[in-house]
Amino acid sequence: MNKRVLAYVYMPVLFFISAYVILLLLFLPFRETVDLFVSAISITEKAENKKVSSIFDEAKQKNITSVKNKIPSSQIEYPSLGTEYGIVNIDKYNVQARLIYGDSQEDLREGVGQFNGSVFPGEEGTTLIGGHNTADLAALGGVESGDTITIKTSYETYQYKVTHKKVARFDDKSAIETLYKKSDNNQLILYTCYPIDMIGLTDNRLFVYAERISGKMIDQNQ
Repeated sequence: MNKRVLAYVYMPVLFFISAYVILLLLFLPFRETVDLFVSAISITEKAENKKVSSIFDEAKQKNITSVKNKIPSSQIEYPSLGTEYGIVNIDKYNVQARLIYGDSQEDLREGVGQFNGSVFPGEEGTTLIGGHNTADLAALGGVESGDTITIKTSYETYQYKVTHKKVARFDDKSAIETLYKKSDNNQLILYTCYPIDMIGLTDNRLFVYAERISGKMIDQNQ
């Protein structure tokens, strides 16, 4: 077999290998972006297929018997992670969001999520709840001091009065310092990405602080 005939064999092979290498080199800078895109699609599909369980039923409040104007913790059905157990209302701004125990990305696609390192509404301490600024908590930018936030659960309905707001970095521990302090009352912190009109994750968060003004406290000793 002469060289001319061999050329018809190895030239296409060399051309294919060269083209593959060039495409690979062109693709490498965008590989991470493509991987993230594919991952995002996969997570979204899983979230759409996931049915969030719920234990929320406001009518169950009638079955709760208070003792000395407190709710015994033994009468409360506490949620597991990823479970809806209440509703967050800010009537002034037409906010009505499902309250999920947990704040994973999947939880926040279903509603607003309670950080599982915080106390439940009605317990002594701070309840920390977050949500997307493009969905349920898009109205937080307009919330003012004196506004009322309502949380309905199966065991009680709580109202909170907004005291102040603050913009801080997502890793600023001073913004949630009440999580680590004892309190006789139940406090509430709602937060979302800031600026409010920014799409996607940002470095800053808008925190809204409120204190319980109605709703029975929970007695952990009963």
